[in-house]
Amino acid sequence: MKSLAIGTLKGGVGKTITTFSIAGILAEQGNKVLIIDADPQANITSDFRIDETQKGFVGLAEVLEEEINPAKVVKQGVIEASPSLDIIPSCVLLTGTEMRLVGLAGRELILKNYLKKNKDFFNQYDYIVFDTNPSMGIINQNVFVAVDSIVLVSDINMNSFKGTELFIALWDDIAERLGIDNKIKGFLINNFDNRIKLSKEFLEFCQNNETTKGIIFDNYIVSNVTLKESELNNRPINILDKESSGYNCYKNLI
Repeated sequence: MKSLAIGTLKGGVGKTITTFSIAGILAEQGNKVLIIDADPQANITSDFRIDETQKGFVGLAEVLEEEINPAKVVKQGVIEASPSLDIIPSCVLLTGTEMRLVGLAGRELILKNYLKKNKDFFNQYDYIVFDTNPSMGIINQNVFVAVDSIVLVSDINMNSFKGTELFIALWDDIAERLGIDNKIKGFLINNFDNRIKLSKEFLEFCQNNETTKGIIFDNYIVSNVTLKESELNNRPINILDKESSGYNCYKNLI
């Protein structure tokens, strides 16, 4: 089982659609894939048409606070056209979980220990992919400690790039304090537009910047309306339109 987190410290750069697309294509390729939604906004939970307000809803909050049996929290085969793609959903109540975890000893290790404790269940998955919100809070730290790899995402914007720089600086300090590997394995540029000079200049800047030149992917994601339609239609890009440039970009990235 391999695990991957999509992150940055700038909102609106395409973390959720990247998670949705990567997980969908990995499932299409014959893998069993679990998405874990670690964002209290629960956008990818909504992409699965899961209503977090329904009676009896359980999600990542119950994982972190109650160590709920994973079989009771994983939603299986929600997207009919992608039966090997499952999800642990999220909801806004995760913000309260964040506050309650702050005072606990070993708070950064709760999720890692949960996955280890339930390894027989989670080893059925080839990949676990985490969606996160733009923060370095306790829940996200749990995610970044637990995964094998972290991929940072930026669109064509210097504020987005600053979010990447800040993430790397903060995570370097946390990883050193915890005595763990850094785990940042890639930097992905999203919403690239060949028609716009700024896109090319930004790509060149990132390829030569000391912070990102060693981790930037050769593949980038082009600006593509079909990717936005993917979320609106609650279907990963591989199910919505395999002819789109967005599908080809993410397939090449994988």
